[in-house]
Amino acid sequence: MTETNTPKDINIIEGHAKEKLDSLRAPEGHGIFASRGTSFEYAVFGRDSIEAAEDLLTVDPALSKDVLLTMARLQGNEVNNITEEEIGRIHHEYRIRRLGDFAITKSSAAVLERLSPKWGGTKDKLLYYGSIDATPLFVRLSGNYIKKYGSGILNENIKDDSGNESLFSEHVIKSANWVKNKVEQSPWGMLEFKRSNPDGLPYQAWKDSATAYMHDDGTFARPDTGIAAVEVQGYAYDALMTASRIGLFSREESNEFETTAKKLQENVLKYLWMDDKKYFAMGLDRDENCTIRQIKAFSSNAGTLLDSNLLFDLTEKERKKYTEPIVNEIMSDDFLTDVGIRSRALRHINLPDNTGYHGSFVSWPKDTYDIAKGLRRHGYIDQANNLEDRLLKTVEKSKEFFEYYYIDQSGDVIYDYSTEEVRAKMKASGIPSTPEPGQAWTVTAILDIVNKRSN
Repeated sequence: MTETNTPKDINIIEGHAKEKLDSLRAPEGHGIFASRGTSFEYAVFGRDSIEAAEDLLTVDPALSKDVLLTMARLQGNEVNNITEEEIGRIHHEYRIRRLGDFAITKSSAAVLERLSPKWGGTKDKLLYYGSIDATPLFVRLSGNYIKKYGSGILNENIKDDSGNESLFSEHVIKSANWVKNKVEQSPWGMLEFKRSNPDGLPYQAWKDSATAYMHDDGTFARPDTGIAAVEVQGYAYDALMTASRIGLFSREESNEFETTAKKLQENVLKYLWMDDKKYFAMGLDRDENCTIRQIKAFSSNAGTLLDSNLLFDLTEKERKKYTEPIVNEIMSDDFLTDVGIRSRALRHINLPDNTGYHGSFVSWPKDTYDIAKGLRRHGYIDQANNLEDRLLKTVEKSKEFFEYYYIDQSGDVIYDYSTEEVRAKMKASGIPSTPEPGQAWTVTAILDIVNKRSN
């Protein structure tokens, strides 16, 4: 493992991050925008917002609270196969032509107009729910917020876009039940995604690009038969355990949540651990005969699983059976780069078709920080510090908070994406677009790192 050191100008990095965060604040009741780039400006993503709010829980509790209330306001209230809305489900992507007193930009309006016909929106508004992990993350964040700041938020009044009023506590209950019902409906006893809209996102976890889920033989996982992504099970476990302890359910219901969580934990170890490879599969899908199979290509998802209590709640001996080989793998040259962890292991660099937006050529600061938090949770402090130092140095060198960074096969990193030569090189590697600048969960990761080090 290559050593690294904290940048000397950490205060300058913090100042730039705070400025960028201010530019990402949405009008009250909308939380935080996804980025300052043309693709995601003025878009409020459920998953992105919640993860950013988790980072900001200590740094900016008011914004974290606004994110929670925003998620509750936009929560699903009915079943709609086109928008993929379900009762209790937290949305994936929200766009609206007018926000408060101002209209969105022409480029953002163009994205709204392009996506709305596919996802059940109108010319003025899109509210699409194709995300599997936003809902358990919402429940988990609600529990963490209450643990830190008390239960007062449960009595906050929520008014949705139709004028219906409810308490925040009702929204937590509905989301927790959504997670529990989905897990219990799965024959694997896990949280699966499967789109109901043929034009919806096929892969509905955070790695949601068209090439994100690939088997190690180069074939694509089959999303329309259902996929259980490994890191999503960690979020589901945390949500179920939060529900069992949050005081919103009867004793019998709380016990049911815990029982479902423990069964999910067992199923993850049974179905997703690759004992011959000593690593977790990226997920499960079904072949043409609907037979269960592991998605065996080595991905960063196993590292992300560390940032949940699913493994942490095992006995120490059993926990280390899984964590030690994960840490050894994720911190090896197969994954580790100057800017963080590759989305897919370097060994898969020659998979057919391309390696894409979530493949071997890219590292996402959001993903690297999730892994760093997991390492810290499990006591791997030096490794966590190492990854955090890489993130700080990355934004210092690039002078930007990019969505992801490109790393070629030899380990060379691109920090400036403005030239045609760079864009051509990325396209040749199967990456469809250059990274968005001012990405919210990159900004909030940096702020959380700096905050931890100053306290």
